[in-house]
Amino acid sequence: MTPLERVSAAMDLKEPDRVPVAPLLDTFPARVAGVTLADYLFDFETFERAFEETYLKLGKVDMVDIAPMGLMYYDPFPSMFSTFYFEWYLPGRERPPDMMPEINEHSREDPLMDENGYDLIINEGLYRFFSFKRGSLLDIARIPEFGMKSAMLKAKWMEKYQAPPMTEGQIATPFDLLNKLRGTTNFLLDLHRRPEKIIEACDWMVDGLIAIALNMIEMTGAEYVLCGSGSLTADFVSPKTFEKFGLPYLKKMLWTVKDHVKRIQCHFDTNWTPMLEYLRELPSKKCYLHLDERTDIFKAKEILGDHMCLFGNLKPSLLTFGTPNEVEKEVKKIIDGCADGGGLIISAEVPDDAKFENVKAMVDATKKYGVYRK
Repeated sequence: MTPLERVSAAMDLKEPDRVPVAPLLDTFPARVAGVTLADYLFDFETFERAFEETYLKLGKVDMVDIAPMGLMYYDPFPSMFSTFYFEWYLPGRERPPDMMPEINEHSREDPLMDENGYDLIINEGLYRFFSFKRGSLLDIARIPEFGMKSAMLKAKWMEKYQAPPMTEGQIATPFDLLNKLRGTTNFLLDLHRRPEKIIEACDWMVDGLIAIALNMIEMTGAEYVLCGSGSLTADFVSPKTFEKFGLPYLKKMLWTVKDHVKRIQCHFDTNWTPMLEYLRELPSKKCYLHLDERTDIFKAKEILGDHMCLFGNLKPSLLTFGTPNEVEKEVKKIIDGCADGGGLIISAEVPDDAKFENVKAMVDATKKYGVYRK
């Protein structure tokens, strides 16, 4: 099978020739290729060269995060990574060229949005929080160039390697945006002090966020999009809170967007184990679930195995502090417990300081142990 055929079969909950492997390389290729993080994020040619070099050294993988990461910081629309809404400190700008991007979350004191901000959003819109404090008009002016080059790179990559992209755009959830604007501590208190105001704001925001996503898909021709959440998890809220403040909006957004794309990556960080039953209400097969080591992948297979493909969930720390033998054993454990019947892609978010031999071991072990019975 080609990588595209293999990934498509896994996401359709069928058994391909073998389990696909798709590490989220993030900024790892910058170190492999010996380039600065600033150049990797914001210089398109450097990004392409470093990414392809890493891809080939790893022995080729089945799905690639080939869209240049720096583009997401230029997003003029509300998103978690937009430097126009949140205080991102970027390499080569506010930070040294080899330092990772960092966000000032204003978690308790001096939040980006005070408790009156919900009414401000309802009356004036999210653009009330748009700011040129970090971003500039020059950043916005680069978006068409980046978009055109990204489309050309996807076409080139598909023709040359038949490896589909992980994502070509993002969908922001109302809950996560409000959480970041208020700061996590303040927002968790608001869930108890002014829950109806949060729901009113989410109700107002959701249609606009859907419109932004559909506009992005139409403009760029995106076929693979990501919907991420790191605050609707059991590490922050109860299942009942998720059911009330998160699930209705996730359902509305993903059921609307699904007919306009090929796949949606539900990039759900930290512990989603108590929420897994709810995810059966999301579009089957169109969505695939990216989960990290905080979520029980074996429980996810039990609950969602006939509903959506699982994408994960090797520990990133293992790639930095472990050995190739330990990585191989963990990959085999996941394959033995979750591969039957299809619907599994081995992955991990690769840390910047991961050992190359460990990332290579993840790829090699998947190809070794992931072959389905003839």
